[in-house]
Amino acid sequence: MKYRLLLIGIFLLLIVVPNFLTSFYKQLLIEILIFGLFSLGFDIIFGFTGLLNFGTSVFFGLGGYLALLPILHWNVGLWIALLITIVICSLFSFVYGLSISRFKSHYFVAFTIVVSMIFFYIAMAKRPLTGSDEGLTIKVPPLDLGFVSLRFSHPMVKYYFVLGVCSLVFFLVWKFFHTPYGKAIIAVRENEERARLLGYNTRNLKVISFTLSGVVSGLAGALYVLHLGFSSAHSFFWLWTARSVWWTIIGGVGTLFGAFVGPGVLVFFEDLISTWNPDLYLIIMGIIMILVIILAPQGIVGSIQTVLTKRGK
Repeated sequence: MKYRLLLIGIFLLLIVVPNFLTSFYKQLLIEILIFGLFSLGFDIIFGFTGLLNFGTSVFFGLGGYLALLPILHWNVGLWIALLITIVICSLFSFVYGLSISRFKSHYFVAFTIVVSMIFFYIAMAKRPLTGSDEGLTIKVPPLDLGFVSLRFSHPMVKYYFVLGVCSLVFFLVWKFFHTPYGKAIIAVRENEERARLLGYNTRNLKVISFTLSGVVSGLAGALYVLHLGFSSAHSFFWLWTARSVWWTIIGGVGTLFGAFVGPGVLVFFEDLISTWNPDLYLIIMGIIMILVIILAPQGIVGSIQTVLTKRGK
C-alpha cells in the first residue's frame, strides 16, 4: 500500500515539476521517461522472466522506423503511426519469440546479439529506406485529440503526452505481473523445471513475455523518434541494448519502477558531469556506476525495498 502511494506521489510530482523547469530540462526529462520505458521493456524479459536479451535495440530501432516511415511516406497522423508500431512490433516480437524460446543460457544471449547485429548492418546497407548512418527526418504531425489539435513540438504538449504513454504502459505492465499469468512467468524465472512440472507451458510463457518486452521497447523507440523527429541505423546498434542493461541494473532489476530510476540518475549525472568536464565524464560515470553496484547490489530501488522490508519485520 505504501509503495502504491509513493508511486502516485511521484506521478503527481511529475505532473507539476515541468512547470518549474527550463526548456532544456523539460527535454531532458522527456528523454529520461522514454529511456525508462525502453529499460522497462528489458526489465520485463530479464528481471521478470530471467532471459538476458542482448538485442532489445532491435525493437527500439524497429519501433522508431515503424513510426517514422508511415509519417514520412504516407503522411499518417500520430495515433496511426503509434498503432502501426504496436501492431507490427507485436507480430514481429511474437514470431521472434517463437523462434528463440527453445534456446537456453548463453545460446539465447548469443542468438539475440547476432540478430541485433544483422538488423544493424541491414539498416546501414538499405540507405534509401533507412537513411543509413545519416538517418531520416520528419515533421512530426500534431497531436489530434478530436476536439483540439495540439502542436507536438511544443515542450509541454510533448512532455505530457510522453508522461501519459509511459504511465499507462507502466500501469498495465504492473497489473499484468500481478495476475496469475504474470506470476506464472515469474515462476519460470525462479525455476523453469519446477514450473514445467506444475503444468505450465514454459515456452508459451516465455514467448508472451518476449512479445510484451518487444512491444514496450518498440513503443519507446517510436516515442524517441517522435521526440527528435529523426532516426538512423544506429538505433539498431548494440550500444542501445547495453544502455538499457546498465539503466535497469542501476535502477533495480525486477522492480519495474527501477527501470525509470536508472536512466533518471545516470542521464542526469551524465549531463551534469559532461558539462563540467567533457574529457573525464565517461571515467567519472564509470566510477559512479561501480560505486552504485558495490553499495546497492540490488539496484537503487531494489536496495531501498530490501531496507524497508527489513525495517517492517
